[in-house]
Amino acid sequence: MNQKNSVSAPVKAVEALILEQFRTEPFHNLHLLYGKELKASIPGGTCSDKTLSFLNAATRAGFNASLHSAYIGGREIHRLARVLIDDETFFADVGNGWPSIKLYPADREISYRSYGMGFRTEIHGTRILVFNERQGEESLQLEIDINEKLESQIQADIAARFNSGVIYPFSNSLRFSLVVGDRFLFLRGDRLEIYSDEEFDVVEGIESAHVPEIIQRYFGHEIL
Repeated sequence: MNQKNSVSAPVKAVEALILEQFRTEPFHNLHLLYGKELKASIPGGTCSDKTLSFLNAATRAGFNASLHSAYIGGREIHRLARVLIDDETFFADVGNGWPSIKLYPADREISYRSYGMGFRTEIHGTRILVFNERQGEESLQLEIDINEKLESQIQADIAARFNSGVIYPFSNSLRFSLVVGDRFLFLRGDRLEIYSDEEFDVVEGIESAHVPEIIQRYFGHEIL
């Protein structure tokens, strides 16, 4: 793969901001499941919530970042950030449920590992294909059209996301993920998956009544 030998200081700074977001703002769909019962103070959310939060932080830090969108399963339903650094275009997928902690360049393919899983890109014309590998199995995660998007249209899509008729793949199943210490934790339905560079562990058979306790114990957040 054509990768640059060194990473610039601005790229490192943006990637440090991405990692901080993955440590402090969980990916979750609690508002879809709990509604008004959910604590107002719970941070994070789905891809739109996390991306908008990242854009605020990136702008405050002086970076040139804007809204972008991507395709999952052929539908343009995923939000991420477009970042311009030294006339190069990158994409920050901070709204991913999985720990995509590196920037994706628009002009070259990359691969890296984080928390025991692999990420890599392929570029086909104006499309960046992002693959994720877990436990030896790789799948296509999303596709990014490199062409610039109208932020006003993406903002409108975000505003209408819960009444647009689009059904999220996880609408009826719990999702909650966060980087905690040197591990990445993902609660999916009744299954808590724990990833690290050294090992993979899983806690299965979690009953819905115990979800608030599990989130408080493993993630450090009170949700109700």
